[in-house]
Amino acid sequence: MLATKKFLTAALIATSLVGGVSSATAADTKDAAIARAQAQATFQSQMTTYLNAHRAIVDAHRAATAKALADYQAALAKVTTDAQLQAAKDARKAAVTAADATAKAAEAALVKPVKPAKPIKEAKPAKATPAPKTTPAPKA
Repeated sequence: MLATKKFLTAALIATSLVGGVSSATAADTKDAAIARAQAQATFQSQMTTYLNAHRAIVDAHRAATAKALADYQAALAKVTTDAQLQAAKDARKAAVTAADATAKAAEAALVKPVKPAKPIKEAKPAKATPAPKTTPAPKA
């Protein structure tokens, strides 16, 4: 029973201390929290847009590469001379190179969103260092 009373007393003291924060500080904290939440929501929206654009670029690159392979395989079925084979290889290489260049240019044009800064925590007060212990002088 005594421990419960001590706990309740400590809880009451702690809540009274927390409630002692000035209204200006509480309002600043609320405004800062709202601003952080808005910044985070904006960042998430920008990141979703960025990822969707990136996926579209990757999908287009894969489709272009697959088409180059399909065209190459179709050309191989019709090849009768070494010149035709070389032309099919060159066409595939050019198509893959063009797909790579297009994808790289599109990725370079994308701008990755910057994550909002985390709030700065207040510095903890430095701990006081205890004074060094002195040994008593021996009695004569």
